[in-house]
Amino acid sequence: MPDGVLRLARRAIHARQRCSDWFRTTGSKDQASTERHAHFIAVLEQAIAILKPCYSNDLPDHDQPIEPIEDGSKQGQKSPQTFSDDLSNRFHMLKVHDTDNDVDLTATEVHAPVKQPPTKSQPKSQVECEVWELVEEFSTDIAFVIFFFFEDLHRIQDFLKETWKKYKDGTLDLSTCAMTTNLALDLVRRAEEDIIGQTPVLLGGQRSYEAISILIFYSESFKNGQDPTKLLESDESLKITPFDEFIHLSTARILIKFQQMSALKIAYPQPVPSVRMSYLSRPDLLDLPQVKKWEEKDEFLSQLLMDMSLDDTVSKAMKEINKDRKVPAVDELTKGFYKLRREGEFSTWIVFAARVLLDIRDIMGEDGSRGHQEQAAAGRAAFKTLDMTVEGNGGLTPKGLPWKGKDGAHVMSLWCMLQYYSIHDSFPMMKQKWLAKKAHVVYSYQSFDQLPVEWQEEVKSRCQSKGIETQPPPEMADNLQQVGLRPTKHATDPNFLATSNPIASGTLMFNIHLDMEHAGTALANHHQPIFAIAHFYNAARQTKSLTSSWPAMEQIVQLQITELFAGQLPETPKDFQSRHALRLGISAQQFARNQRSSMSKKPPTLKAHHKDGPQMSNTATSTILSEHINNQSPLARCIYKLESLIQNTKDLESSKKLDQKRISTKSRQITPLDLLSQVRDWLPTTVPPITIDYIALTRTCSTLLQKTHSAIKRELRVDHPLMRDGDSSEAGYIIMALQILLEVQEMDLVQEEILKSRGSGRKKEGSPQLDVCARVIREHLCGMALRDMVEERGFVVTGFGTPWI
Repeated sequence: MPDGVLRLARRAIHARQRCSDWFRTTGSKDQASTERHAHFIAVLEQAIAILKPCYSNDLPDHDQPIEPIEDGSKQGQKSPQTFSDDLSNRFHMLKVHDTDNDVDLTATEVHAPVKQPPTKSQPKSQVECEVWELVEEFSTDIAFVIFFFFEDLHRIQDFLKETWKKYKDGTLDLSTCAMTTNLALDLVRRAEEDIIGQTPVLLGGQRSYEAISILIFYSESFKNGQDPTKLLESDESLKITPFDEFIHLSTARILIKFQQMSALKIAYPQPVPSVRMSYLSRPDLLDLPQVKKWEEKDEFLSQLLMDMSLDDTVSKAMKEINKDRKVPAVDELTKGFYKLRREGEFSTWIVFAARVLLDIRDIMGEDGSRGHQEQAAAGRAAFKTLDMTVEGNGGLTPKGLPWKGKDGAHVMSLWCMLQYYSIHDSFPMMKQKWLAKKAHVVYSYQSFDQLPVEWQEEVKSRCQSKGIETQPPPEMADNLQQVGLRPTKHATDPNFLATSNPIASGTLMFNIHLDMEHAGTALANHHQPIFAIAHFYNAARQTKSLTSSWPAMEQIVQLQITELFAGQLPETPKDFQSRHALRLGISAQQFARNQRSSMSKKPPTLKAHHKDGPQMSNTATSTILSEHINNQSPLARCIYKLESLIQNTKDLESSKKLDQKRISTKSRQITPLDLLSQVRDWLPTTVPPITIDYIALTRTCSTLLQKTHSAIKRELRVDHPLMRDGDSSEAGYIIMALQILLEVQEMDLVQEEILKSRGSGRKKEGSPQLDVCARVIREHLCGMALRDMVEERGFVVTGFGTPWI
């Protein structure tokens, strides 16, 4: 019996058994359905018992007994399980042992009974098979799915808590936490859509959370011996119970309140009622710790939603002013809150997103603005690296090497994103101006008795003209005094929106990293200085002409070894030149010894052989996620590509460790929690390559090439011709590098012939021109080391002649 089939059967028994036990405690009147569930479980248990001799011996858990279902009376005697303390994990049930192949049963492997034709002595009516039809138990099956759906939400919630705690203690970076959270929210959204797709009539619509949660709310009420309808109408529903936290009801009530206020189309700041108003009939509950904490969460979410609604207005106005300005990527939580405010959507995944944000706020505490500070610092660093000058016509001109014409739009878009959304966000200023014009709204946060007398008289007269009583009933007067009717006040901090959502800060920061990587590789591929200096650096290190290490170049070489060296680092003088020529698309025969004179007369051109030269590429992860960031592909498709990339990389690493050829196997479907864990472990390894400063390194290498060219001409009287094309790219340096590496190869061959003829001696590695290159690089590294020392110790050194780059 295949191990995979046995595991599937055990999972089905365990899942059905737990959920059936819970529903049997609800007091549901659908006893027949409950009995059919128990019968189905018993059939599976009996089948496993019959097939026990066929179990695989290497299955570790094949002898573990399956817990029987307890009798309903005994189950009723047990203390009820709290949802906050012991929520079972469906993902844990789905965890499987690592196998080479999936369970793949075909029709030829299944032995099915064949209907025998009737005999002459047997009537046809006696041999016909009895037909059994599967009766769909709608309410129980859907409640079964929803029960585990909320269990899954809590497991994902715990996973995200752990993720942001790692960010709090510094073991994870902001971009990784934000993108992992975005992925989790997208998975929850799609899971909810799958549930709605099973019963769109019952669960579909704009307010799917209410339709989904009400099913198990009724079951929980029956379990506690309560009438769900009366419970909703009674004061007991104001108490925050563990079940409320299980379905995130407290968070949902905050969002419902604001969504109803948004439907009125009131301008910022909206007079959003406080949750305290729900306790007019039971003001004594306001002193409970759970209610006090709920009030704090209500104020935070209400203020955040108010600022988001104002941001909608500001963004719309800014878009009208500049329609071509690129809007940065938006995190999943902001998307969900936009749907809540503007489209009236009230889905479970939006409630879950709000709950996650509240958890992050609790975890970060007083350090809540750290994400915004890191994002702003990344924006300032990127803006400084671009180093652009704004022309009178609104165009941009780089102070250093220019980009290719086709990349100008991307660079302009990146500059605008940094200028208007990262380091110079216009929202805080617009918020202050808006509130200055709306100074009178301060009275909306005071009680009626605190309003100016003339305002009170005006309100009373208008209410009386419409037949509205201005005095509350006597029995409610004391409650009103305790509760108060002041709405939630807006956040006074102009930067509240930016500092209160670390998910948005991390998403914007990741967007900056991706766009900077793209701009950097575009600049490097256009001018090719990194390619030339990388070959000089490697040749100088291999020939011992340079002993100092250059960490930035080492990182580039390791990451881009295929693009720079055709997949293998050259170690001999012959390989120095051949690898360089191979990446240029130039045949090595053109540089044969008997053609050197002709080459000096007419040096080969890059355009004739390889139009654009070797092209460094972005990382695979950034390429995948850029599709989502730039709205070119939905997140679901990017998740699938990212999952395949992670799995393929792991398979390749495993095959290398085993020293075996990679075997193509079917990809195994993993659980959502496993996927989140893999992404969280994967992203930190990809962030450093994405954040490499290609722009600064390209400018540095370009300066080193210029110095090398000048030094060789001055010291060795060798003038390498330059060939600047019409798009500002200098191809002559690439040919210069090829000729220098050819000189290293030829000197090595000459010395080998001399040593053979003499029979003894020592060969000198390198060449005069390569020695000049090594010296220029060494001086640059010394300048970097001295600059780092100055910055570290905080003093200035004078008289150092080497310029710092």
